[in-house]
Amino acid sequence: MLRYFRINDPYRLFGLLALFLLIQLPLFIDPAGITFPELKSMIVGEKIVEGNTLYVDLVDTAAPLAGWFNGLISLLVGRSLFARHLLALIIVFFQASYVGVVFANKKAFAENTYIPSLLFILLFSYSFDTLSLTPELVGSTFLLPALNNLFKEIEFREQRNESIFNLGLYISIASLFTFSYTIFIAGALLTLGIFTRNTARKYLLLLFGFLLPHLLLASSYYLIDGVSPLWRYYYFPNLGNTTIPIISTPGLWVLGAIPGSYFLLSLVMMTREARLSKYQNQLVQSMWFWMFFSMVQTLLSKEIRPQNFVTVIPALSFFITHFLLLIRRRKYAESHIWILMVGIVLITYSSRYGGTKVNYRNLIVAEQESSIRNMRVLALDDDRGIYKQNRLATPFFNWTLSKEIFLHPEYFENIITVYDGLAKDPPDIIRDKNNLMKPFLERIPELRNQYYRSGIYYNRRSVNN
Repeated sequence: MLRYFRINDPYRLFGLLALFLLIQLPLFIDPAGITFPELKSMIVGEKIVEGNTLYVDLVDTAAPLAGWFNGLISLLVGRSLFARHLLALIIVFFQASYVGVVFANKKAFAENTYIPSLLFILLFSYSFDTLSLTPELVGSTFLLPALNNLFKEIEFREQRNESIFNLGLYISIASLFTFSYTIFIAGALLTLGIFTRNTARKYLLLLFGFLLPHLLLASSYYLIDGVSPLWRYYYFPNLGNTTIPIISTPGLWVLGAIPGSYFLLSLVMMTREARLSKYQNQLVQSMWFWMFFSMVQTLLSKEIRPQNFVTVIPALSFFITHFLLLIRRRKYAESHIWILMVGIVLITYSSRYGGTKVNYRNLIVAEQESSIRNMRVLALDDDRGIYKQNRLATPFFNWTLSKEIFLHPEYFENIITVYDGLAKDPPDIIRDKNNLMKPFLERIPELRNQYYRSGIYYNRRSVNN
């Protein structure tokens, strides 16, 4: 198999696509179910399609480009998991192909080869949830051309203003899908400071390329008097360092055991055997920085789950490719790629079906036993599972942000916010375990006449009543 992808022939990418489809086929035949990030993407997309403006009409920390992208996907495929996974597969295949082309064009290895593309799809398959159409996946697509422009700057023959501006621009676009990707602008500045002799003007151009999309975003929200919600619900919450571990650290070690082992082997082999040019050594060192900032980005993410590590995969593909190309006897290199592929696939699917210590319980939305189906609902708690069979009513989706409103009914502006939310988009059911709605209903007679409490729910009275 390694011999097949060792040849620099674009048609080999069709073989790469076939292999990727084969590896992921069981997930299409027997899907694990909706994950919470996928459910969030669906809910946000549906609200955007309904004409709501993110942050102004929807209380959530979703990045703006992610929200608009989710709206487009919801408009095209609705809640179809199959279609979303298929689109994710296409995106990953494009990323793998792009990585191979970039490394070949930049002469990163002694041979021009599609082995990095092969490794990219193998490493991407280390957990079933990586094939999810989420902002992390889409945003990481824009980090790859950013990496390409970083290589252009390191390669002294091709230093141009466009490349450094595009470097900042692509990182900025990625950060508007996933805010934690902002850390890569620091990585770019550090890498350029070490490996180039750029002037202060070029660093300012890099920063301008990064800030431009954010300034345009703020300007567009200024026109609709939405700068305050933009700051309150997007920038400020994402600047915090609160992280929720969705998958335990031992579980992540299990999933990353094979890729991590080959990464260590690569370091040992490169230290002892590599004979690289000065330019290739600079690329190796720059990929070290990229990997370091990828790990920092993972730690800055709001949730720790396998898909958060997708930004590490280009660097892993780079180093393991060096390892395979340094093995003199090709039959040994061939055996290593089979061990890597079989090991990753076995761990991935054994973890998927409960054969390892990896626990996906907090990642997959459980089946709801409630009789509430196909209704517009509002949940005044952090359990989003009720939205799996229902649609969100009102703007109050992110409970971490919304509870600051519902816990303080003594503030007049909170009463107005709740009234506007329920009046514009009235829910059929309000799940209120702690009876947080009571003080608001006491202050808003119109809503009090519309809802009655039954257990932990507020039900909306029919028009006839």
